Amino acid sequence: MKKRYIFCISAIALIVVGYFIFLCTYSNKYTISLFLNGTVDVNAVSVECSDENVIKAGDIRQGNFDGLLNTLEIDISSAGRGDSFVKVSFDDVCDSKITDDNGTPHTRHITKHEDYEIAVHVLPFGMIWCTEYDDFNGLWTIKLLADALMIVLIITFSFSFLEKYREGRFSYSMVSLGGIIVFMTVTVYFSLYFMFSEMEYNKIAGIKSILYSVSQINSVFANMTFIPFFLFCVALSISNIQLVRHEGFRIFNLLGFMLGIFAVAGIFLMYYIGNEYYRHSDTEQILMVVINSAVSFIFCYIECLLVSTILCAVMSTKYRIRQPVDYIIILGCAIRSDGSPTPILRGRIDRAIAFGKEQSEKWEKTVKYVPSGGQGSDEVISEAESMKRYLMEQGIPEDHILKEDKAVNTYQNFSFSKKVIEEDTGDAQDKTVAFSTTNYHVFRGYILSKKLGMNVRGLSARTKHYFYPNAFLREFIGLLAEQKKRHIFFILLGIVFFASLYLIIMF
Repeated sequence: MKKRYIFCISAIALIVVGYFIFLCTYSNKYTISLFLNGTVDVNAVSVECSDENVIKAGDIRQGNFDGLLNTLEIDISSAGRGDSFVKVSFDDVCDSKITDDNGTPHTRHITKHEDYEIAVHVLPFGMIWCTEYDDFNGLWTIKLLADALMIVLIITFSFSFLEKYREGRFSYSMVSLGGIIVFMTVTVYFSLYFMFSEMEYNKIAGIKSILYSVSQINSVFANMTFIPFFLFCVALSISNIQLVRHEGFRIFNLLGFMLGIFAVAGIFLMYYIGNEYYRHSDTEQILMVVINSAVSFIFCYIECLLVSTILCAVMSTKYRIRQPVDYIIILGCAIRSDGSPTPILRGRIDRAIAFGKEQSEKWEKTVKYVPSGGQGSDEVISEAESMKRYLMEQGIPEDHILKEDKAVNTYQNFSFSKKVIEEDTGDAQDKTVAFSTTNYHVFRGYILSKKLGMNVRGLSARTKHYFYPNAFLREFIGLLAEQKKRHIFFILLGIVFFASLYLIIMF
């Protein structure tokens, strides 16, 4: 078992056991807080426990809630297992200002007698559960427990994520892992921020308020990240304008615009439901709750996966090969009318040549080049032949070049190149293979090579910046399409979970 999994299991076990010990020692006491209109004479307060073998009354005092309201606080402690009632009687005295017929202000003391009967239940390990308010002493620490467990998972998943990066195993599973890390990290941040900024309100938190805070995770996440996400969409739209100007009008060149429309529409729908919710019938409210849960969860799910896709795509271009390779597959693209490589294709070839020279100097090992690409209907020669000629012009010996001139797409580039390598060496599995392509295309190269069972490493050639954003979105769409059943399952599961929480709270 890997060390990170041992750490994860051990940390979770310690946290859970520690929390249980904390509950056994801390929750055997409970403070009943009753709000006052004015003040109370604590010496005149009557407190009776229906069964002192279960509950015993302790200190009685007057407190204050958030500097706004006075409270009467009664401490009780557990004496045994069972049910009991705490009966509290007191006079609530408040001052009311009145004005007589002459306009003279007076202060009148108003005394109101209050009687409360609070039901409690003592669990086997001494926890006092207040059935009247559905809480126990320190109920809010459940959120702290959940945050601690998520932090452990974040650390564990982060080690797995970094291991994939170090080993160059870029894949859609890495993207999904990154999306989970992003969602959990942002969730923990907001949870801790609101928890410690609202410490006073945590004292009166009941089980419904805890469930409500959980049900609001997606809405809070969407609202707090909307501005940076919207600015990101604006930047994408600007890059799309440049892309359309340089590459022409195509639907895939407008992905940034479409993403921006999706973001604005999602936020608008959540805002509308939040403001119109109470104006509808019970049946309509249930429907709106489900719609709001669906929209907010899908928004957060897609946002986290998009961030992770961009992160993985960028990391794949920054990855540095730390060992010599036997073959470098050069992925083809369009060539000029005279048969020479375009600047983009030349950049891919130059990157492969540069690594070959670096490898020769550092590890004293030569590499074989596999230029891959067929001949298009408007091309005078195949892309592979064009690349071969350029390689030879740069001083690469012909016997170090294995041409693959049948492929018409990236998948075939890898598939046919794999066969060429196998014909040359016998077994490609024993050889180390790299591929060279333009930076925005590197991540797709990793994904497609994994489908063929190839363990390859990518070499990234630079290109114009406006290609980047749309390439990231294309990979993101590819992720959703590649694993659509998995994503549909998790989205439906999330919708059912959060919608159920809403309905439990409401009804």
